[in-house]
Amino acid sequence: MKVTRGEARIIKPSAPAAASLPAFIPLSSSDLVVPRVHVEIIYAFKAPAPPVADLEEGLAKVLSDYREWAGRLGKDENGRAVIDLNDEGVVFIEAEIDGELESVMPFNPSPLLLDLVPVNRGVPELLLIQVTKFTCGGITVGVARQHQVADGEGASAFMNAWASIVKKTPIVPPKHDRSFLMANDPPQPKFEHPEYKRPPPKADATQPEYPPLSVKKLHFSIDLLKKIKQSATTEGDARGPSTFVSLTSHLWKCITRARGIDGEVQTRVLIAANGRKRLVPPIPDDYFGNVISHASSHSTAKDLLEKPASYATDLIQASIKRLDNEYIRSQMDCVELQQKNPVQIARSGKTVLSPNLSVTSWVQLPIYELDFGYGTPVFAGGPYVPFEGISIMLPSYTRDGSIDVIIGLFEPDMAKLQDICFDV
Repeated sequence: MKVTRGEARIIKPSAPAAASLPAFIPLSSSDLVVPRVHVEIIYAFKAPAPPVADLEEGLAKVLSDYREWAGRLGKDENGRAVIDLNDEGVVFIEAEIDGELESVMPFNPSPLLLDLVPVNRGVPELLLIQVTKFTCGGITVGVARQHQVADGEGASAFMNAWASIVKKTPIVPPKHDRSFLMANDPPQPKFEHPEYKRPPPKADATQPEYPPLSVKKLHFSIDLLKKIKQSATTEGDARGPSTFVSLTSHLWKCITRARGIDGEVQTRVLIAANGRKRLVPPIPDDYFGNVISHASSHSTAKDLLEKPASYATDLIQASIKRLDNEYIRSQMDCVELQQKNPVQIARSGKTVLSPNLSVTSWVQLPIYELDFGYGTPVFAGGPYVPFEGISIMLPSYTRDGSIDVIIGLFEPDMAKLQDICFDV
């Protein structure tokens, strides 16, 4: 199938900025902890779908309350990263594809899906949207949004506000003040933060020759998730680990085995966690920005592979439990001291995390609640994650509580993973 894109249009807020609006918003310490990349998501809607003109008009209106998207990243006079509220606008593209929506369901990861989102590598715009019309009358809404502007919760709130405007339903403007997520001045971390320590550079800086990368979506049914949880539950523990923790520990073990890592090699799993309810006082539900912290668990490959499944779940649960107000505030101070993004993902398909793993969950995000007035999506999720060792958990399009995991590994390792990860 071929996607034909129309000329990109720049959409600006329809209402003038209030006189009280600041010229810029400084990025918080929590904003700086995430990579400066665009996060992509595709929403697919069956016919009848909302008219493109209605989507475009609604976008201009909702930007009046979410002006950060229409701005640009910059620096203030002190060199701090900020969002310049200059109203330069967001990108809006109308496209067509010579095929039916059903032919790309269930949107398994492939480079083809990248044609359904705007090109966003190295662009100054913070939000880019592409509406692609299928021959059947269905559409996809492909979104690329700058991660340092907002996390998944903030972005989902924006999308739902956009949908409300299209339906002519009033919205509650978000809270934009990011000052309560700033580090201490001067920053003074109270703890060591291995989650933000980079490995020392290797003496031989030569780029190794890697096998081709394979990106797959692995489906974990309700029954399989129950088995994984049971295998990780210790005797006498009536509650057991959460589905997220048990699935993360299962993936960590299986991926380590599939990579052929063993012995005393150190491996870690880095988890992106929502800090909204962990901080004191809790962050308001209508806060717009990032409230992300990271939990890191470490083990030798030998212990991870040979010890019971509960070993890995205990490590992960302990690292997540540690994320209280004091620890997260210390993380913010650590980030400020580093003077650079500690988890920066290179803008290259050659990014390799092995022997480590990164896990992000979108399972709790309301991505399947988006409704522009014509019904909720038949699919919502990321198109393609071309990085080795990066994984994203998604609610399955089946909407039955099962989970899909998008993961990138080298082709030989992916083949092994698919052989072992469903065997519990």
